[in-house]
Amino acid sequence: MSNQLKKNSGKSKLEERPAIVPVPDKLQAAKFVSHVGDKGEIFYNEDSEPLWLRAEVAGGDGVMLVPTVYTQWMFPTVLPVLYTISSVVEKLLGGADLMVPGLLVPEDGLPDLSKGTLVAICCPGNLAAQAIGVLTFDTKTVKSVAGAKGKAVLVTHTYKDYLWGSGSKKELPAITPDDIGCDQTANDVQTNPDENGTSNDISNNADISKDVQEAPAETTDDSAFISPTEMDELLFMTLKQVIATVLDQDSALLLLPIPTSTLYSTYMVPNAPIGKDVDIKKSSYKKLTKFLKAADKCGLIKLKDIRGESYVKSLGWDHKEIVQYTPYSVPLARSSTKGNAGQTKDNIASTKKEHSEASQGNKDKTNDVISIVELLKPSRALVPLFDDMNAQTETGFFTRKQARSVLEDYIKDRGLVDAKNSQFVKLDHRLCDGLLTKEEYSTVTIIRRDKLHTRLQETMTLYTQVTVPGKEAMLKIGNPPTVDIVCEKKMGNKVVTRVIGLEAYGVDPADIAKELKTICASSTTVDPVPGKKNAHSVLVQGHQVVAITKLLAMRCKLPQQLLTVVDKTGKSKKASKSKN
Repeated sequence: MSNQLKKNSGKSKLEERPAIVPVPDKLQAAKFVSHVGDKGEIFYNEDSEPLWLRAEVAGGDGVMLVPTVYTQWMFPTVLPVLYTISSVVEKLLGGADLMVPGLLVPEDGLPDLSKGTLVAICCPGNLAAQAIGVLTFDTKTVKSVAGAKGKAVLVTHTYKDYLWGSGSKKELPAITPDDIGCDQTANDVQTNPDENGTSNDISNNADISKDVQEAPAETTDDSAFISPTEMDELLFMTLKQVIATVLDQDSALLLLPIPTSTLYSTYMVPNAPIGKDVDIKKSSYKKLTKFLKAADKCGLIKLKDIRGESYVKSLGWDHKEIVQYTPYSVPLARSSTKGNAGQTKDNIASTKKEHSEASQGNKDKTNDVISIVELLKPSRALVPLFDDMNAQTETGFFTRKQARSVLEDYIKDRGLVDAKNSQFVKLDHRLCDGLLTKEEYSTVTIIRRDKLHTRLQETMTLYTQVTVPGKEAMLKIGNPPTVDIVCEKKMGNKVVTRVIGLEAYGVDPADIAKELKTICASSTTVDPVPGKKNAHSVLVQGHQVVAITKLLAMRCKLPQQLLTVVDKTGKSKKASKSKN
């Protein structure tokens, strides 16, 4: 935006305003260029209150003159009004568009409006606009929105956004129909939506799905209007369902202990009853930790802190309520709004079968494998994007798949897919702030979707969780420490193999040296590593890379990804020369 306001400019550009709104004597105009290159103007009065926005807006036909909420509060009849409930308004203030199921329809139907009309979005009983946007369908024949999907209004400006913040930051006023001499009362709008987000008293189900532009629909179900007490009951019911049917005693053998965030997002969310969604923030607990502590107190689960992180140590399969529990049916394939797909019992059983086959029937050793889990944490610049999508976990960490799902959901929710090529994504201010360099900020407006995902994961901070059997899980920033196997020449043509870094995974170098002495029929020694405290290397005579990697994989259960082999003998080059 321009740093200087041009006084008494732009009055001619306000001629298209409604006649009921006068033009201030002292008008100031400020030009701006958005982060995607769109240009426009904002008109202020002498008190630096933004009154009008003139620009091309989503859903509009060319350049439009849009009143701000300040103007609508002064002249409530400047725009036709549509109604929604307060819980939906919270999403609008967070940057979402108004979805069709969120509309409240009066008894006599919606006002007769055409697609592309500017509308004010209010709550019943208060004509002060909370948001202003462009209508996406004709309302003439609409008597109900039951079963319809898509976006109803593309929001241009809201109460408490940056445009509002450039003014006096006045709080939302209370404007009743009596204040403006309007016949409509708050009772004319039904405020008791059914499971589709509409009024229970509406009977004429006109089909508007064809008039509504195609867009990912927000789910509006029973849980959107559920009380905290009812959500508490739903959370406990879903937890019992997971313990009884998904994480039963056989299936959970390979999974416990599991992070509390994984229990919630990967197992509870996808296994809620059909037509309902669990949401910890809508419960009386508000936070996952409080709910799980209550479940621990009831005996349904047992919690354990590992290096400051909360894990589920065991599940109460013998609990009376689990033994007597009657499962409900859930969809065969269901994913949460954050993209965290749940595992079914069959999925876990399949994983267990594959693992047992790979271990050649050694069931008693399935828990002896060292596990490596890569976790990502949003950088400071990415935190607002994740907050906008309510993408939060108990630990603050995300898997690569979860991070990808958050970005995909954000792109769809904001309508950022390029209309000409779906492989490209238009960048809004959140994506620019989080993923672009300073040099790119003013020049890059669109980017390939795959490159955007790559940038996201490169920008997030990488952590590695290493779980060694019998020890607490270790969480380290960056890649996990490796075990180095170095084969080199010493004193002429004498070849030795050195192993360094065993202590990081609880492996005693002396034990490995003793076993290698027998396996390789060679002398072995254990020596301190120069410059490293409490670190030792195992030295074996001869080229023993194959024997060492097999021993570490079979006896120590070290995954191949943790082993780094460096051959300094040039053996492979000599072999190729001899063949020639």
